Amino acid sequence: MSILSFRPLILGISIALLPLLSNWRIQAQNNSQNIELKVYSENEQKQSCPDKVIVTEKPHPYQEGSFATDGSVNLSAYASSISVKASNSFSVTWVGTLKPKYALCFASAGMTKVDGQDYSGHVNYLRMHFVKGKVYLILDLAGSFDPNDYPLVVLKNSLKNGNPAWTWGGTD
Repeated sequence: MSILSFRPLILGISIALLPLLSNWRIQAQNNSQNIELKVYSENEQKQSCPDKVIVTEKPHPYQEGSFATDGSVNLSAYASSISVKASNSFSVTWVGTLKPKYALCFASAGMTKVDGQDYSGHVNYLRMHFVKGKVYLILDLAGSFDPNDYPLVVLKNSLKNGNPAWTWGGTD
């Protein structure tokens, strides 16, 4: 038998596998992760604070020499009038006015889970404060470094549909 007799079989298998390979590529590019910020309240009225806030981060596709991760959080679920209060190469602080339901919240929040897995003991680069009717979201990369021992940096900070959005990264 010649290779030509296997040609229809090879072509058929290739066509059948194409959607699978496409799905794998899409899944690899859509590997966003949910980060849980657990809210620790000092209020006697804990109902005035959310239990947790979910942040979403998604790495950019691989690019030789560097990496970057986009992030965002639906802070408008808890606050209005959100803006960037302060920023530099290593951190950004967004501030918003708490909605009436959360106005009495006095709490802090930090990373406890990433995609459902315990994150305790890792670098806590996302934090929140609920103080005096305001909420502060802090992205702080200080002390974090990339594989080349260069500091991680904030590449972009913004508001997207009224909510904090960012990109941070480093070299590989």
